[in-house]
Amino acid sequence: MPKSQYVDPAKAFEAGYIHFEDIPVCQYNKTIKEELKVFSKEDMMRVYRDMAIIREFETMLNEVKVKSEYNGVKYNNPGPAHLSIGQEASAVGEAYYLDMNDLSFGSHRSHGEILAKGLSSIEKLDDKELYDIMKEFLDG
Repeated sequence: MPKSQYVDPAKAFEAGYIHFEDIPVCQYNKTIKEELKVFSKEDMMRVYRDMAIIREFETMLNEVKVKSEYNGVKYNNPGPAHLSIGQEASAVGEAYYLDMNDLSFGSHRSHGEILAKGLSSIEKLDDKELYDIMKEFLDG
């Protein structure tokens, strides 16, 4: 916080309340047929594709950690590997509507969240935007 922004401790720590509405818990019970009224089959295939890409990436990290190689390519990673295998659906679900202008903050197991947001952002770009981004990246 900048020094120019004064925070009055008496006001900041004043007794009060935070009020919330009820938060539904464990109430999801839609069928695939009901979901297909909201999402197209193409949407569902994209969700599956993104989850499969993230799972393969996490599998690669695990192989490197456990066997020091992946698909015949040797690599030694002496550091920790905080995997998120099994959490692909939550990463893809949270990122599905995000684009490159949205911010996403993750945890120490953020590989899947970062990949999901990237995949979601790329999906929303038209060919010219994608070309411009790649050209800027390659030109440095």
